[in-house]
Amino acid sequence: MLDESVPVDESHDYDARYRLLVNQHVHGLLADDAIPHYRVTSDCNSQTRAVQRALELCLQKAVV
Repeated sequence: MLDESVPVDESHDYDARYRLLVNQHVHGLLADDAIPHYRVTSDCNSQTRAVQRALELCLQKAVV
């Protein structure tokens, strides 16, 4: 999930409106197509849980 309070590396071209629209569009596509996904915030616990879940899924695929 986009956290607009997180600073952006402004050494690259930056457009806050475009960034917001991309975030909305991606989440809309995921929802519309019923693609399994996890919403990850900028919170460290949320990011840690996402990495742990990704590793679990990779290990499941590796065993099969």
